[in-house]
Amino acid sequence: MTLTIDLHQHAIPDFYWQASNEDGNAAGGINPPRWSLDGAIAYLDEANIDIAVPSISTPGVHFGDDTAARELARQCNEYLANLKHDRPDRFGAFGVLPLPDIDGSLEQIEYALDVLQLDGLTLFTNAGGIYLGDKRFDSIFAELQRRAAVVFVHPNASPDPTAHTLGLPDTLLDYPVDTSRAIAKLHYSNTLARTPDVKYIFVHAGGTIPYLA
Repeated sequence: MTLTIDLHQHAIPDFYWQASNEDGNAAGGINPPRWSLDGAIAYLDEANIDIAVPSISTPGVHFGDDTAARELARQCNEYLANLKHDRPDRFGAFGVLPLPDIDGSLEQIEYALDVLQLDGLTLFTNAGGIYLGDKRFDSIFAELQRRAAVVFVHPNASPDPTAHTLGLPDTLLDYPVDTSRAIAKLHYSNTLARTPDVKYIFVHAGGTIPYLA
């Protein structure tokens, strides 16, 4: 039997919505419908998707305070773990890290994978303006390599204010461009070469990076 698995589905529990939209502006410039478990399952049924692997979407869990980010990451990961535990027939889960907080992220890698038994981890193309592949994240990638982890890479808004001067929603143009920036940085820093056992998933068709078979 062949299963249809959706690796790019976002869970937006109420507590995360409140924490990530305090200024009233939805991430990416588009207001998603309010998320619910029943609604998510109804969508899976309608789209003939057997299993989804939900993740937390942009802008992640870090809004300037390390302690608050660690608490929100743990709360999100426990929520996702409960989804997987309660409906293993329909859901897996990718955990989220409180980057750019290195110590908090290393702690959450262990908790998410060893304790909660999540299927992988979500990283965003940049965290507080620091792109994946930056040497400041070397210890994170070393741990991901040690675990041969699955890493789901989701775009984030560009930290460059000039990227927003067109007045377009980030989802329209800059998400694929920011994915490309992250992939380029991962290549040029040799991070990808140093993590051959990490299974990367670059969403939105890999940004503007062409796929070479």
